Order: sequence, then structure tokens, then C-alpha cells
Amino acid sequence: MTIFQKALLLCCLLLLPLSAAAQPEPHIYTIKKGDTLWGISQRFIKDPYYWPNLWSHNPFVTNPHLIYPGQKVAIYDGRIVFLPEVIETTETVKTEMAEEQPLPEPQPELTVKALGSTEGFVSLGQLEGAGTLIDATDNRLLMSEGDQVFIEIEAPEGLQSGDLYTLIQIGDTIEHPVTGKALGHQTSVVGQVRIVETTPPVASAVIVRSDKEIVRGARLIPSKLPQQVVTLKKAEQPLSGYIIGGEDEKLALSQLDTIYVDLGYQDGLQEGNMLYITRPRKQTEAALKGHNLALPDALLGAAVVLSTHADTAAALILKSTQAIYAGDRVITPAE
Repeated sequence: MTIFQKALLLCCLLLLPLSAAAQPEPHIYTIKKGDTLWGISQRFIKDPYYWPNLWSHNPFVTNPHLIYPGQKVAIYDGRIVFLPEVIETTETVKTEMAEEQPLPEPQPELTVKALGSTEGFVSLGQLEGAGTLIDATDNRLLMSEGDQVFIEIEAPEGLQSGDLYTLIQIGDTIEHPVTGKALGHQTSVVGQVRIVETTPPVASAVIVRSDKEIVRGARLIPSKLPQQVVTLKKAEQPLSGYIIGGEDEKLALSQLDTIYVDLGYQDGLQEGNMLYITRPRKQTEAALKGHNLALPDALLGAAVVLSTHADTAAALILKSTQAIYAGDRVITPAE
């Protein structure tokens, strides 16, 4: 080795500690009551849409919507890392930790206020039991608010005066994105009626709201409240399914849109269950050849179930990182 090479090697060795010391120390932040991954990403990364990365790259966070006071995160330049809990064995350290960091507080019930309608889709089972507007008091083709109409409905004796029903127009058939099986129909709301009296097999009703042209043949389904409060609850079992459609025949769906999925109460899905929306991730064109491994799914967002039927359900998208489409996957969180 020449003198020059020895000098160069010595300089490199001397610079190594300096390079390590130059790495900035992370800022340690302790989760407080009310913190969310969305808010933490916005505060420290200046990008609320970073939260799926924060979740997926931190195995200590099994549910991105349930983080607890006392958890610690290390904040680097452009990334956030959750720190695992460290269990010490000495009583002295345990006492110090107890003084510095209180135990996680019991979590209150989490609720979501959902605005809008979940009536943009009707399953085949719902359609079988749906009523039909069969006639009015005169020969007019179009009906509007205040008109008296007559309804043919299954088990009309079960109706009560004052019950509200939504009038819908049946649209395109919705097919399963994978199997192609018909699951139901897209619908559009045309109005609302209030039941006045029943004389089986017919019920008399009054149109109390007219959104579009109402004609004979319109179908009836029970009305949903314009605003409902849903209490979040853990799914009793892991479930996996697909998005089969969205509200108002939208192709691209996003935050606060309603989606319809191919899971229902027969599968164990309940109102208030969380759904994570995912999509298979494809290898890039620059991927190493000969390694055709299945990559982890991309996390697109999260939704909460608003209503369930036998084999379908409606859910509200709470957060989304990109456009969501029919055919994207939904899964219930593991915890």
C-alpha cells in the first residue's frame, strides 16, 4: 500500500464517526388523547395523506384509528416511526416510567355522523320485498308532492300509519366485479311517501317529497334517516370482500362517498364495523426480473359500515388517498 493510499484510508476512518454524528437525532413525541394518524401526519410531515404509510410501516399499530395516549413516535426528516413499548425488569425503572407516562386511558365509544343517503343501491333480495306504486286518484301520468297514491307491498298489514318509504327508480344491474354474478341494481331516489292506511293487499299513501318525476311502477323501500350516528365496533371475525359500486353511479369514489360491498349480515358484517380499502400492488417495469413475488396490497382508505342487508352493505368512506373504484378490496381490521 502506497503512502497516498494509507493517507486516504486514514482520512476515511476519521470521517466515519463524523458522518454518524451528523445524522440528526429524531424528535420523540408522545401520543396524547385525541391524536390520530391523520393529524400526526399533517402536523409533523405536513401531509395528512402520509397516514397509510405511517400505518403500514409500523407493525406496532394494528388499527390506524385506535392509537393510545402514551405511545411514542420518533419523528425524522420526512418520516415517522412508532416506537415499540419497552418493558423493564427493575422496580426503579418501572416506577420512573409510571411517573413520566400515565397508563393509557380507557377509550370512549367512537361514533361517526353520516350524512346523505345509502339508498343508491338495492340488492336482489331487497327488490323482491320492495313495494310498487301501482296507481293514483286520477289519470295523470306524473305525480308530485301532496298526491295520494296506492301501494302494493308485501305484508301490508305490517305497515303503520306514518311510516316513511323512499320512492326509487331502478337503474342498471350491478354485477360482481370478479364473478360477474348479478347482485342488485343501481337506484335513483325520486321521492318519499308517508303511509296513511292499509287495506290489504294495498296501502294508501301520500307523496311528501318529490325529487324527480314520479310515475307508476316506482318502487318503495324503507326510508333511512338523513343523518345517522354510527358507533364504531370491532368486527367479530376477519372478513374480505369487494366494492361492487358507489352512489350516484360514480365511477371514481373518494372521501365521504357511499360505497356498496358484497358482504352482509349473513357474513357477520355489522353496522359500525371498519373496512380498510386496498388494491393489489403491481410490480414496476423496473422490478428485478425473475422475482415475480406478490407485493403487499396498497392501502387506499378506510370506511365505516352504515347499513347491512343479507349479502350486501353500504359504507361511508372516511378517508381516501386516491380514487377508489368498484373491484377494489375491503377487509375488516385484525384488531
